[in-house]
Amino acid sequence: MKNERFCDCYVKYQRYVIRIAYEWVKDYEAAEDISQTVFLSFYQHMDIVIPGAEKCWLFRCAKNAAIDYIRKICRKPELWMDEDVLERAVNGAQGSAGMMEISVDNEELITWIMDKLKETHPLWYETVYLICVEELTYEEASRQLGVKPGVLRSRIHRARVFVREQFGGEV
Repeated sequence: MKNERFCDCYVKYQRYVIRIAYEWVKDYEAAEDISQTVFLSFYQHMDIVIPGAEKCWLFRCAKNAAIDYIRKICRKPELWMDEDVLERAVNGAQGSAGMMEISVDNEELITWIMDKLKETHPLWYETVYLICVEELTYEEASRQLGVKPGVLRSRIHRARVFVREQFGGEV
């Protein structure tokens, strides 16, 4: 019975789950991985999902998994893939216009940008480094830097604006 219910839901909703994930991450392979994660979670929690509410549960889970993926990307600059992924990652999945496109092949560019940021704005560099390279949470980074989380977020925002203005045409 459980396997039959799972198979029915998988056949009905798999393409939609991938589509929802793709709308967020703009990477088909990542969307497929997210879909697998969602359906694995569904299989594990199927007993608590109300029959008839599977579609809603799967779609919500797909959105949340995509947002988690984007947050992970934000913490690992070497995984930045395209404008939409970076945009959502840096802005907490809210998105705003004008971010640059960075691909996996552009490690040199990322290093160059980080060096320029370090040279011109050391406090912003330190903040970006702790969040994106060291993968600290905002709270951990603010404690380490001895500033309030709001100050940290302000530095991240200013660093983003600086990078957009300075390197937007070269990316």
